[in-house]
Amino acid sequence: MNIRRRCVEILQRILEEKIFFNSLKAEIEEKNLPFANMLILTALRHLTALKQILNKFLNKKIPDKNKKVYYVLLLGATEILYMDTPDYAAINEYVNIARKVSDKYAAGMVNAVLRRVAADKDNLNTVFNNKCFPKEFKKILQSDYSEAEIAQLEESAKAEPALDITAKDNPEELALKLNGVLFANGTIRLKELKSKVSELYGFKEGWWWVQDLAASMPVNLLGEVKGKKALDLCAAPGGKTAQLLSKGAQVTAVDIDEERMARLRQNIKRLQLEQNLTTVTADGLEFLQNSTENFDVIVLDAPCSATGTFRRHPEVLHLKTADDVNKQLDIQADMLNAAAAKLTADGQILYCTCSAAKAEGENQIAKFLQSHPDFKLKAFDLQNINKFNGKLFDKKIIDKGVLRTLSYYMKNDGGMDMFFAACLQKSA
Repeated sequence: MNIRRRCVEILQRILEEKIFFNSLKAEIEEKNLPFANMLILTALRHLTALKQILNKFLNKKIPDKNKKVYYVLLLGATEILYMDTPDYAAINEYVNIARKVSDKYAAGMVNAVLRRVAADKDNLNTVFNNKCFPKEFKKILQSDYSEAEIAQLEESAKAEPALDITAKDNPEELALKLNGVLFANGTIRLKELKSKVSELYGFKEGWWWVQDLAASMPVNLLGEVKGKKALDLCAAPGGKTAQLLSKGAQVTAVDIDEERMARLRQNIKRLQLEQNLTTVTADGLEFLQNSTENFDVIVLDAPCSATGTFRRHPEVLHLKTADDVNKQLDIQADMLNAAAAKLTADGQILYCTCSAAKAEGENQIAKFLQSHPDFKLKAFDLQNINKFNGKLFDKKIIDKGVLRTLSYYMKNDGGMDMFFAACLQKSA
């Protein structure tokens, strides 16, 4: 099947069946994956603007029997407005797809609409340039952020994120070898990816792993963990597990999904860090409730709405609502309470979420502390992040013992995911 036609079908499934793109990539031939990645993710980043643009040129609603044609138009407009495809080539490709998925009328309509988009694209890109967040996603943000902050978040959502990696050791040397940008926490950012990840320098040797800049920060805030018993809950695919192991901790990694756990084992084996690792495929809450062990460190990367990952997973913008935030709150609280019961005296719980919503971060921690007087927030030392001779972070990411990253932080260097972390220390 023509790759553009396949992308039409996949985009329709993402939006109508509420499926994440990663779950559908197996349906795409490997040779076509880079193009499909670019096309579908670009469409999702600009979907709000694309819908408004098409409404401008469509004289009437497309009938349900021709529903697929709407997705043909979305991807055709994506290539014309946001990619390097010549206008005539994009129009021709999507007219041909319309003929195959619908009828003669639909092909003619696609031709007419895409020609109008191409003719007016400079003006359209100006008028609709800032349209990225749909109304439902904005609702999630409006209770926690100002309009000015939301505008900056929205601007950050339009750019394709770079590849971030975490070095097992010697990040300065590795950054030079990979021609990457080094951040002070040791993250290396590769702005241009000229080959497959698995073909990059040092991958096969196990010298680094893929991990977003923001997600790499929390474990560094724990301080010394060498020799300590650490529990990593909801651990797959294993970025934080790898960090703990590389710092000398004895780690039990728990995840409910065996397929994802297999990926974790594979990643850790490649990194040659498996010596001090135990893996358990289980529900995290059930593991805590049934375990007879206590731990010095518990990392709880809690189930959440994942609304802070919209840079890398722009489908989040269109699939997540306030209900998705609210439905995770009870399980987060339950897991925090259960983790508290399995902690040694003077132990630490590192609570993390990749959520933009403070209900899943700051507010969750405030509630926990109210009901657990034997715990306190551990003050974070920014020096634990600014350890290397790279781009420095300032104190705005840390406030009153919590870490909160926003997607427009370090924007001149490509930004980062939205992430929350707090370290809860038990009384001795």
